[in-house]
Amino acid sequence: MYGTIIQDAYRIDEAQEIIAALDDICNPNDNIGWASAGLYCFWNYYTREILYIGLTVDLTQRFKQHHGFMKTTKTGSKLKNIKEYFQSYEKIGYSILVQSPLDQPVTAKNIYNLFGYDPTEYKLKQFSNETSKVNLKHVEGILIEAYRRFHGNIPPWNKADGSKEGREQTTDGNYKLVELFKTDSSSPLVSKFSLRQLSSVPHFEGIESFLHGARQYMLRMGITYGQSLELLKKADIGNRFADLESIGYDKIKLTI
Repeated sequence: MYGTIIQDAYRIDEAQEIIAALDDICNPNDNIGWASAGLYCFWNYYTREILYIGLTVDLTQRFKQHHGFMKTTKTGSKLKNIKEYFQSYEKIGYSILVQSPLDQPVTAKNIYNLFGYDPTEYKLKQFSNETSKVNLKHVEGILIEAYRRFHGNIPPWNKADGSKEGREQTTDGNYKLVELFKTDSSSPLVSKFSLRQLSSVPHFEGIESFLHGARQYMLRMGITYGQSLELLKKADIGNRFADLESIGYDKIKLTI
């Protein structure tokens, strides 16, 4: 289930750092951090304009494709858009909406190593109806449609609407989630640590992974952050609430 939004902002010569961080905390071959599948967003670091909302089953691989580090035949590559952006601006905003590693789907990288399917016998298209992949398309459809309802058009780098099912279930209130892609960490749904900070400091990653549970409660049950924390306390096996207090988590401000 989705719950945590992680933000960062980078210069073009820092793209490899983003790749390394994504591969670390959203790796398709382990159960640490978050699943490799998720929603992502590029936004103008200076104007806060949403530029693109997309989905992928492998955040690291898709980021590489968008930046020319991997070839792709997909028409959705944003390499041209990103190159044009950096001709005018120094930094670009990048955010991901991630889901639990328990929702990790089958990918080309993990079909054998993680799931034990022989790739000579099983094809990826056989797993296209996995719940994780279906939800991915659904949430993307909701977010793109929410943006369209608010602005009158889809994000400038998007070429098409999202899924029909997602569009049909969109409410005006869903736009609040779109806004969180490019704001600070004042919302409990947004990690107080950047993508690269989470990768470089495992302690921070552990805290945000723990709070991912509370965020799931909020989105799934429609309850407040305080109520979700009360539910989470029942599962606080590693005494993470003590960690939150020790680092003064509530007072931390995201810096990107």
